[in-house]
Amino acid sequence: MNRLTSASGVQAVIGHPLPMIKLKEIDALDAGCRAVLRRSPIAAFGYRDAAGTARSTFVGGEPGFVRVHSPTRISFPGISFSGVPLPGISGPRLPPGPVSFFFLLPGVGEVLRVNGSATGRPDHRIDIQQAYVHCAQAVLRSRLWQPPASGPASSGPAVSGSVAPVGARAGGGPLSRPGIAEFLAAAPFLALSSWDAAGGGDTSPRGDRQPVARILDGRTLVLPDRKGNRRADTLHNLLADDRLALAALVPGRDEVLHVRGHGRITDDPDLLATMALRERPPHLALLIDVEDAEITGSDAVARARIWSPASHLDRATAPDLMAVAGEHLAANSTGAGRRAPALALRVLGAIPGTTRLLRLGMNRAYRAGLRREGYDDVRPG
Repeated sequence: MNRLTSASGVQAVIGHPLPMIKLKEIDALDAGCRAVLRRSPIAAFGYRDAAGTARSTFVGGEPGFVRVHSPTRISFPGISFSGVPLPGISGPRLPPGPVSFFFLLPGVGEVLRVNGSATGRPDHRIDIQQAYVHCAQAVLRSRLWQPPASGPASSGPAVSGSVAPVGARAGGGPLSRPGIAEFLAAAPFLALSSWDAAGGGDTSPRGDRQPVARILDGRTLVLPDRKGNRRADTLHNLLADDRLALAALVPGRDEVLHVRGHGRITDDPDLLATMALRERPPHLALLIDVEDAEITGSDAVARARIWSPASHLDRATAPDLMAVAGEHLAANSTGAGRRAPALALRVLGAIPGTTRLLRLGMNRAYRAGLRREGYDDVRPG
């Protein structure tokens, strides 16, 4: 099976991100980011424990569970975890090192990604290095905030080919443990944590029509990599450091599936064909050699009540992440030769009704992009 091992090989398939994608990054939490943190009851969290083991999980439990000390420092007071320790962490301190998040707003498609470093001080104190808004495609693909379908799983887009259930094969391995295959078969969404050569971390949302990750055998998972904004943080990270971890969710359930292992990138056409939607395969796939897999109850998911429609934010009062991203883009467009675009962005943002028009335009772009991937029933909301 062909393996991509260079950045040029990956970029030849996915292309380069548009300049505006990088211009949306900021290095401190502005007012828009802080508004998101005040309303977010849960976040995906990637870190390495004291032994250097890759970890990914979900943290939180109530809106505003993160304490913002300054634009460049946050912490997790112990009460946020209700006494439940993080996987691989026995005390109140995260070991010093890179950490990464994405913060969810129930009912909202976009997420806020935040990267930084744990300081090693009590209460999980973290120095912020990067923040930006991530598009809604993963949430939309997974239909994360829509009520689970009462019909069979096949009610989504037609999938060409299939990957046999793990129960149909012998061989053992972490993915053969009780309940894991069934959980994965129902899981449309996960957080995927990876690290770059410099030690920085990224935790990225991944979503697909059930399942988001498919079992090839008792030790191997495959994730489709469909067309997105071409940032490809995870893919580039894996070229330098193949260690990764993921945390998968099933709507309506309060458990999380934790998986860790090593990742590799492939463009094998036969494998990609098994994940095609209406005869449109993903451009790449991520193969995961699984070292460990475990389903655990999640205090954060249970207390955040993210599966209850009553917990979904009112769009009229929720932070508009498209507006937040626009502010970041304007702030980063003030350099040499960019003052005019920055001024234009701010003038447009001040015109009443502009944000609503931008949202309508973005929703149309989401629908068009996902239909090109093979989806035909996309509802951005």
